Amino acid sequence: MKKIFIITLLVFLFSCGYSSSEEVRKSAVSGTFYPSDAKELAATVDAFLENVKKADKKGDILALIVPHAGYMYSGQVAAYSFKQLEGTDFKNIIIISPSHYVGFDGMSVYDKGFFETPLGRVRINEELAGRIISKSGRFIIYPEAHRKEHAIEVELPFLQRVYKDKAFTIVPIAMGNPALEDVRILGDALHDAVDKDTLLIISVDLSHYHQYDKAVRLDASGISAVEKLDAERLLEQIRNADTEIDAPIAVLAAIMLANRRDAKAAVLKYANSGDVTGDKSRVVGYSSIMIYIPEASDKKQEMIMKDEYLNKEEKQKLLKIARASVVESVTGTRQPDIPVIEERLKENCGAFVTLKKHGELRGCIGYIIAAKPLYETVKDVARSAAINDHRFSPVSGDELDDIELEISVLTPLKICKDVKEIIVGKHGIYMKKGFNSGLLLPQVATEQGWDRETFLKHTCLKAGLPANAWKDASTEIYTYSAEVFDEEQLK
Repeated sequence: MKKIFIITLLVFLFSCGYSSSEEVRKSAVSGTFYPSDAKELAATVDAFLENVKKADKKGDILALIVPHAGYMYSGQVAAYSFKQLEGTDFKNIIIISPSHYVGFDGMSVYDKGFFETPLGRVRINEELAGRIISKSGRFIIYPEAHRKEHAIEVELPFLQRVYKDKAFTIVPIAMGNPALEDVRILGDALHDAVDKDTLLIISVDLSHYHQYDKAVRLDASGISAVEKLDAERLLEQIRNADTEIDAPIAVLAAIMLANRRDAKAAVLKYANSGDVTGDKSRVVGYSSIMIYIPEASDKKQEMIMKDEYLNKEEKQKLLKIARASVVESVTGTRQPDIPVIEERLKENCGAFVTLKKHGELRGCIGYIIAAKPLYETVKDVARSAAINDHRFSPVSGDELDDIELEISVLTPLKICKDVKEIIVGKHGIYMKKGFNSGLLLPQVATEQGWDRETFLKHTCLKAGLPANAWKDASTEIYTYSAEVFDEEQLK
């Protein structure tokens, strides 16, 4: 009878997707950071969530920044972020935290098995973990960094209660000793890994063990930089001890990702331990912040689509800036500065500069994200189009008189749910699958006389994908519009 019971149990475990040989990272802090009883834990988390309303922000959630202290201290603050996930259906969740107990160099990715809480097991996405690890030698497999670490574990019961019967996988990453180069490495890996099915969670606390008023000042400074998605300002504040945040490299990488996706940040809640316990002598700060991609129906996008965003004088100034940047980069002779007082040219915006010679393409470089003021973007990409487009040799001084300039000012990217939405002549296409991506401007299809399907095929090829990859469900397709103008039009 006992033998039959064991066999039946094994069959049950395999039917649930568990293998007796698979690694399970057991709960390290149940009973201390949160209740060890499943029913009590579920009730605790549900109560936190019920106390919160969803934010009035329309768009797709890209990332959440949440605290990780014991639930009695920061659980209610964390609930402000997790509440925003109600009604979403993320399949994969990357959770990044500091390492509180083990020192090491690099970023430790937990790459197989399960994490376990009293509410059950959460499977590791081994494929996604492997993709991230393959990006750089700075990503390492060091399970010891995760054995006792609470900062990832405490986020799981919230996810388990929000998604309940919905299956999701995780990729836990613990940050080792901070190295500035990791901002770029992690940011690039996240840009390749985070898609419409994948959420990023940064698990961090703010200032530690200051008197209440000082803690509030320090935290407000850092939160303001994150809210503005200003990585340079946040880095300067950290270096000057004007703010504190554990796992600063992860937060900086999240800001980098947000700017590449033209996202915004909203502060949902701030509090510190003194607000809970009443002891304001030595407090720890907590904040919930949502990073999201706004719906693409704002006024700016509509104006660009209607070719009404920039007036003639603003377009002419951008062309002068682009021309001066090309001449300076080719000849090495510094050109006079062109003063910019127009507010619209100071707004962050993506743009491309295209160089043509006798009507033929001679170079084209751009930013698809609104990472800099428009005039700075145009200056940068004009220079790159002249000397750094590796499809062509650098433009020579003898060619300058024959170079024609065209500027494309871009709207934010919008996920394309049906390729029938793509209008040739109006939309450009950005395509991404795995670590491959490519973009074609709206005017390319018109100039080449392509129909929609041909446009899609050529965008696939530009991305280094098979021509029919646009039909693959795992291929992400984005559209955008552009306000396009050149020197000939504005003479």
